Amino acid sequence: MQAKLLSTGLVGAVLAAGIAALTASAQAQGQAETSAAATHLFVKRANAETLEPSATSVSRVMLTADQTNGRYSVIDETFQPGMKSPPHRHAYHSETFIVLAGKLRWTIAGETDVIGPGDLVYIPPDTSHWTEVVGDEPVHAIMLYEPGGFEIGLRLRAAARREGQTGGPAGAPRTPNPFADFIPDSRAGE
Repeated sequence: MQAKLLSTGLVGAVLAAGIAALTASAQAQGQAETSAAATHLFVKRANAETLEPSATSVSRVMLTADQTNGRYSVIDETFQPGMKSPPHRHAYHSETFIVLAGKLRWTIAGETDVIGPGDLVYIPPDTSHWTEVVGDEPVHAIMLYEPGGFEIGLRLRAAARREGQTGGPAGAPRTPNPFADFIPDSRAGE
């Protein structure tokens, strides 16, 4: 069985602390993004662009593709009890989730595990996966999306939700951005 989970321990704690420190800086909402050479940023969580792409999630955009020259995006996620994603895959990008609070049950390529505070899960491109909150506690996690662009789809889904539109497995229209793709996956049991 391939290990896809980094358990709490010194390495996990150091990694989680490093990612938390990285994401402790976000671009203030309304500040212009540029595609010029990347520069350092201090991003305060309280000033991050906050989106509600579904009734059970709040996403804070900490770093965008524009800010990292397309390398990655960092999203601070809060998932409420009852959140469950449908089986899906992303053809072009990988996702890494680091859980800071709460528990998530993940099924990835047919393997299921529960991760909690200090744990990490990595999902390579074109890999079927789904997740759900376990228990009654909200989940706080940091998501690294590589290459960047996930915030584009989040913005479109949040806007559609505000306008009462639905569509697609997560309840809102999907973006044509190849780096924010969401493909419903009938291969979930692979």
